[in-house]
Amino acid sequence: MLGTVLMVMYGLRYPGADQKECCWEQDATPEWAASVTGLRVPDTAVDRRAGLHSNMQYDVVLLAFTVRTEEADKFLEPLRRQGTQMARNRHPEAPGYTRGDGFSHLGLPEPETLVDGMRITSVCPGETKTPESGALRLCAKIQAHEFQPGTTRIYVRADSDATIEKPA
Repeated sequence: MLGTVLMVMYGLRYPGADQKECCWEQDATPEWAASVTGLRVPDTAVDRRAGLHSNMQYDVVLLAFTVRTEEADKFLEPLRRQGTQMARNRHPEAPGYTRGDGFSHLGLPEPETLVDGMRITSVCPGETKTPESGALRLCAKIQAHEFQPGTTRIYVRADSDATIEKPA
């Protein structure tokens, strides 16, 4: 039994080529992902990307976009609990790390590998008593990476044990 569990865990952490391409919905758009998560992507966002990975255990919605850092801060502020700061990535994954349900499917580096300029938070619906938090439909892990001065990419990962509505 333990051997089976360890094999499954290894497969999730180090997915094979077939797992990396498995289970991705083809029609996921950034607009769809924003709607499903309840997030409002800033109008100024560029390089918008989205994905939906579905399997028997859980569904994962991915949303990524790039904005000026000051716009990223405005987006993030109402999603953070009052009096908290976003955490730094103190335990990064090795360069080249990928996951079967990760951002590498969207042509982006996995945010878990990034350190410099990386900030991390998570939020669930209604958690911060702001309209933005109240509009959330799923709990989300949000990572903000200032990859060049003044420019930040936002990574949103929201997953659910329940089936997530598929894109039309």
